Amino acid sequence: MNRVAHIDHTVEPGGGEIALRRLLQAGSAWDATLFVPPSRHGLGEYAMLAGGTVRVVGVTQSPGARTASPTALLSTALNVVLQAGALRSSREFRRNRIVHTNSSRAAIIGLLATLGSRRRLVVHLRDAVDEATLGSVGVRAMRTALRRADGVIANSAYTLSSADQWIGVGAQVAIIESSIGHDRSRAPAALRDCVQKVGILARMAPWKGQAQVIRAFAAAFPEPGVRLQVAGSTAFGEEAYARHLMELVEELGVADRVDFLGHVHDIWPLIDDWDVCVHASTRPEPLGQNVLQYLAAARPTIATRAGGPLDRVADGDTGLLVEMGDVRAMTQAMRRLSDETGLRLRLHRNLLVQRPVRSDPELASEYADYFAKIAQSEVRGSSTRTIPFERPLIESHQTNRRPQAEDFVNKVPRRVLLGRIQHGSSLDTAAEG
Repeated sequence: MNRVAHIDHTVEPGGGEIALRRLLQAGSAWDATLFVPPSRHGLGEYAMLAGGTVRVVGVTQSPGARTASPTALLSTALNVVLQAGALRSSREFRRNRIVHTNSSRAAIIGLLATLGSRRRLVVHLRDAVDEATLGSVGVRAMRTALRRADGVIANSAYTLSSADQWIGVGAQVAIIESSIGHDRSRAPAALRDCVQKVGILARMAPWKGQAQVIRAFAAAFPEPGVRLQVAGSTAFGEEAYARHLMELVEELGVADRVDFLGHVHDIWPLIDDWDVCVHASTRPEPLGQNVLQYLAAARPTIATRAGGPLDRVADGDTGLLVEMGDVRAMTQAMRRLSDETGLRLRLHRNLLVQRPVRSDPELASEYADYFAKIAQSEVRGSSTRTIPFERPLIESHQTNRRPQAEDFVNKVPRRVLLGRIQHGSSLDTAAEG
């Protein structure tokens, strides 16, 4: 059984933390140990993991490095170095052959912790590698980690496209979606005859688009009879945005029809009760777990036409797509799903038949296969790199054009897009790191 050290820089309940916790709870077919820094939240999101799985090592890591001052950035960098040093000094860490990093900052910690060793470094891309997401310093640091990584896991084709030009020769690359707490034994709920509830499930942050959803809801349903439910808590210092949303519903006169639910642990009964689900990010998102959860529950879904959701949402077939930040288009999509019962039923039935989202146990099996492949791979320096797309897409990087998710969807074999790593299923193509 392969020994894998999972590294995270926080225990707060962000998307990556929730996904990793779910994956490890699904029953890993590898010897997993999770290393996290000390936190005032204790084990936080990871408190639910079985005893012995989590180790607290190193120094506390501060949040919000992307927008921090130069002094705070310097402090963050020092803490990253100290965390890496603590891991290198840990006998439990050193016994692991594979190091899987669960966040962008964890990737830098993992890079420093594995330098000069024969441990395999796997960088997990849950966010696009660009300045809008990571900041200029973060992007430069991630480029270094990607060039050194023995393996790279991306949660969508869009995420991979943002990083491919920096992935080193010899790295094993896979696209595997995040664990969402999905169990095949749970049957999706039937639809109601009419729309009574619209919902959005996302962390409270301006770019997640809750404000746009509230404005669209107020315009689409000016009369009583339909409720909007906003599920998700603040994290990483977004309390001011939550207050803004409270003021917005008062301003629009819908405060009595909008429910702010905060963090919801058991999301499936909630999603099953929604007649329309909304993903509203105002910048391209890798592939939000909320989209996967909506589709797994076979709910009629509205999503923005950018980033990772394009891997899974086909306009008019498995959902409706709208342009980012376009409140009018979102309003029209809500009205359309409310007025056209046949459309809602068709989307629901298509999702029941296609079943586009895999269960957590299925994903755990895919991760086990991937880690086994990493353990068996040659030491970095090989002349080829296993990549799940064709040479024209790499050439487009060299002309400063970032491939879009549509490019990958059209060119990548479906088994690769879904992360089904099989021996001989990827294209072995020589490429520059």
